[in-house]
Amino acid sequence: MLSEIARVEILMTAGPMLMFLFVLELVRRRQLREDYSLLWLATFGVLALLSLFRDSFLYQVANLMGIAYPPAALFVIGFGLTLLVLIQFSLVITRLSTQNKQAAQHIALLGARVRELERRLETQEQK
Repeated sequence: MLSEIARVEILMTAGPMLMFLFVLELVRRRQLREDYSLLWLATFGVLALLSLFRDSFLYQVANLMGIAYPPAALFVIGFGLTLLVLIQFSLVITRLSTQNKQAAQHIALLGARVRELERRLETQEQK
């Protein structure tokens, strides 16, 4: 039976690597655009590197953060990186929402212009 520490180490190593491969697969299948995948890939890459080099780098980072249990530091860092991804998506959604509103207004103005031109055409044909 695996000890609890061994299970945590397997999880903190395999999890980011599997997610990294999952994002690559989504990009390959064209279900996720490359520009949106970059921050995810960077996040999972950092987490994978920290988990692979936990004996040297992760322990130092955890010590700097004041966290006694290095795998917990890995999850704190992962949470912070995930927040960065969410901010990026919020920016994209805000930009798309603004563009959508502007497009709807432009379409409404074009529709009004078409109706006005049709009305003028009908009045000219009736004369």
